[in-house]
Amino acid sequence: VVVTAQFRSQNLQQTPIAITAVNAAMLEARNQNNITDLTNQAPNVQLRPMAASFGNSLSANIRGIGQADFNPAVEPGVGIYVDDVYNGTVTGSVLDLLDLDRVEILRGPQGTLAGKNSEGGAIKLYSKKPDGNGGGYVQATYGSYNLMEVRGGADFTLVPDKLFMRISGAAHHQDGYVDVLDYACANPGDPDVVAGLYPRQRSGPNCKIGEEGGQRYAAGRVALRYLPTDKLEINVAADYTSDDSELQANTLLYANQHAANPNGCAGACVPAETYDGGIPLDSRFIPSNRYASYATFTDPGYSPNGEWSPGPVNRLKSWGTSATIDYRFTDNLSLKLISAYRQYTTDFSDDNDVSPLAVDLGTDHLSHEQWSEELRLNGSILDNHVDYTLGGFYFRERTVYAARQDLTYVGGPGAGFDFMQDDPVTADTEAGFAHAVWHVTDKLNLTGGVRYTDESKDYTYVRENVDGTPFAPLGSLNGYTGHYTGSRWDWRANVDYSWTPDFMTYAQFSTGFKGGGVTPRPFYLSQVVPIEPETLDAYEVGFKSQWFDRRVQLNVAAFYNKFHNIQLNVGECALNTSAPGYDPSQVAPCGQILNVGDANIKGFEVETELHPMAGLEIDGSLSYLDFKYTRLDPATGWTLDPAAAAANPALTYVNQAPGIGKWKASAGIQYEVPIGGLGSMTPRFDVSYQPTMCGDAACTEMAKMPAYILANAKLTWRPTGGQWEASVAVENLTDKYYFLGKNYYIANEGVESGEVAPPREVSVTVKRSF
Repeated sequence: VVVTAQFRSQNLQQTPIAITAVNAAMLEARNQNNITDLTNQAPNVQLRPMAASFGNSLSANIRGIGQADFNPAVEPGVGIYVDDVYNGTVTGSVLDLLDLDRVEILRGPQGTLAGKNSEGGAIKLYSKKPDGNGGGYVQATYGSYNLMEVRGGADFTLVPDKLFMRISGAAHHQDGYVDVLDYACANPGDPDVVAGLYPRQRSGPNCKIGEEGGQRYAAGRVALRYLPTDKLEINVAADYTSDDSELQANTLLYANQHAANPNGCAGACVPAETYDGGIPLDSRFIPSNRYASYATFTDPGYSPNGEWSPGPVNRLKSWGTSATIDYRFTDNLSLKLISAYRQYTTDFSDDNDVSPLAVDLGTDHLSHEQWSEELRLNGSILDNHVDYTLGGFYFRERTVYAARQDLTYVGGPGAGFDFMQDDPVTADTEAGFAHAVWHVTDKLNLTGGVRYTDESKDYTYVRENVDGTPFAPLGSLNGYTGHYTGSRWDWRANVDYSWTPDFMTYAQFSTGFKGGGVTPRPFYLSQVVPIEPETLDAYEVGFKSQWFDRRVQLNVAAFYNKFHNIQLNVGECALNTSAPGYDPSQVAPCGQILNVGDANIKGFEVETELHPMAGLEIDGSLSYLDFKYTRLDPATGWTLDPAAAAANPALTYVNQAPGIGKWKASAGIQYEVPIGGLGSMTPRFDVSYQPTMCGDAACTEMAKMPAYILANAKLTWRPTGGQWEASVAVENLTDKYYFLGKNYYIANEGVESGEVAPPREVSVTVKRSF
C-alpha cells in the first residue's frame, strides 16, 4: 500500500509512522461501507456514532484522545480528511466509504503533518481518481430489516489523454431495529394508565408507534481530472449527501428519580415529574424488550409554554466542492494547491429521559459552512539527499446552532427552562509548516517538522422565549459573546534506520493540540470561560518488518504520552469571577467543558498480515492502552485519592477517562478456493474484541460499556471471467447485545440510557464490474 502521510508517496513499510492502511479490496472483503466499521480492525482506535441527542455526528478517539461533543464551541480531537480536505466538525463525519482507493489511519499526534485537532491522530479517506480506463461497477444488496442498497462508480474519457471523469453514488434504505412503543398500550395494568394519566398514542400492531436505528440516505460524487500538459494536473470534485435516517437506537437502562424509591437516588435527587396528579420517573419505563423504547418526543404540558411535540427527527444535507492543482516545475520541485468549500444543514431531536414523560426534550438545527486553502511546495536538494515540504494553511468556518431546549428538570413541571437559542459561532485558523527528510545514508533518515498555528473563535449566546422575548432566567447571556484566541508551535523529530530492505526501526518525538474554545452550555454569564487548548507530547518507538520472502508483515509501535489541559464535560463549573452579576453559588446546573487536568498515557500496538500460501490471507491486530491522571483541577470536584472521596461526599474519585479501554484485538482470515470451471469461492471470517470503556467523564461504574466480542462472516463467489460476483454477509454473527455508547444523566435527570448496536444482520450482494 502506498501512503502520503508525509506529503509525498511512500510505501507503507518505509513510512516511520504508526499507520493502519486499508485498500479498497480489503474494505470490500470485510464488508466495510461506513467509517465506523474501521473500528473493528484498527488498534487503539474507536469510531462510533454519537447519541441521538448529538445528531449525525462521530465520536472519534485514537490512543485515548478525541472528542464526544458536537457543539461548535469545542473542537474535534481526531482530524478527518477526505482527499486532503479537512472536515471541520464531528457533525457530518459519519461518512460512507464510497468509491475509495484507500484509507489511512495515522495514530498519534499529527501536529506538524495534519495540523490542529489531529492530536489523537488523523483519518484520511482517498477517493478513486478518474483514470480514463473506462472501468466501473454496479452492485445491489438486500438484507435484514428490509435493507436495500445500490452503489456504483464509473470512469469516462471526455478528451483522450487529457480529460477524464468519474461518477459514483450510493442509495441506502434499512428499517430500524428498536421499536418505539406506546407505554399506555403496552402496559394496561399500570395504575396510572388505569387512572387515565397517560394519553394514548396512535399505535399500530403490538403497540408500535415508530422505530429507531434505521438508515435512509443517498450520496453522489463527480470528479474531473484534467492533464493539459505533462507537468500540470487539475482535479475537481463535487459531492452531495442527503440523509433522512431514523434516530439512533436508544433504550432506557436506569430510572430512579422518585424520592420514595427504596433505593434512593443515584447522584442528586431531582423532583419527580408530575402529570395530572403526579407520575414518578422510575423503573416502570425500562422496557422488558431490550430492543424497545417508550420515548414520545412530546411534552404534554409540563413546560410553561404548554404542550409541544418536535417528534423524532434526524436529517442531514451536506455538499462540498474541492479543486487540487499539482504543478511540477522540475523533477525535484512541485507545487500543490488544495481549495475547498463545504456546507451542511442538520436537524435532530432528542428525548433524553427516554420515557413518556418530558424531563429533557429538545430539537436542534445546525447550519455550517467552511472554506479552506492549503499550499504545499515539495522539493529535493543536495543531490536528492534532502526532501522538503513548505506550506501554509487557512481555514474559516461559521456555524449557527439553533435549538429549543425544554429542560423540566432544571425548575420542575410548569416552571422548568424552556427557551430558544440561535447561536452564531465563527472560527479562523492560519498555519505555516515545514517538513524535511535528510537521507543521511541509504539506510538512515532524519526527519524534522514544525508548524505554527494561530486560531480564534467567537461564540454569541442567544437565549429567548418561544415568543422571541428575552428568556429571563438566562437573560444575562442573551447577546453576550465569548471569545477565545491562541497560538501554538508544534514539533516533530524522527529517526529511522533500515537494517535490511525488509526491517526498519524508528524513534520519534512529536506534539499536537486540540484547539481551544468557549463554554458550550452555560446557565449563567459567570460560567462563560475560555477553554484552553489541549496539548500532547508523544514519544514513540517502533519497527516495520516483512519476513519469509514477504509472506509475513509485522509492525509494532510503543508510545508514552504526556497529556495536558484535558478538555472534558463536567458537572461543576469553574466561574469567571469578573463577570457581571457573579455569584459563587452559580456552579450548577452546568454544561461546561473544563481543562480538567493532566495524564500520562502509554501503550503499544501490533499489526500483522500473513500470506502463507496462494489465496490464503490472515490479518490481525493487538493493542494496549493505559491512562492515568497525574493532576486534577479542584474545580472539577474530582480527586485522585480514593480515601478523600470516601471521607467527603462532595468529591468524586476518578482514575480513568471516557472512550478508553485497555486491551483491544482483532483477527481475520480468508481463503480463495478454486472450484473448477465455476470460478472461486472465498469464505472470510473476522472477529474483534472491544474492551470495557468509560461512558462519562468521571468513569462512573454504571456508565461503563461492557467489553464484547463481535464476529462477522462473508462468503463470496466469483465466476470465471471476473465480471460478476455474489456474496452473503453476516454482521454480528453471534447476535451479541452490546452498546455503541451510554448516556449518563443520573445527576440531573435520574436516568441512564444506551445506544444499542444492531443485532445479527444477513445480506446478499450481487456486483457487476465492467
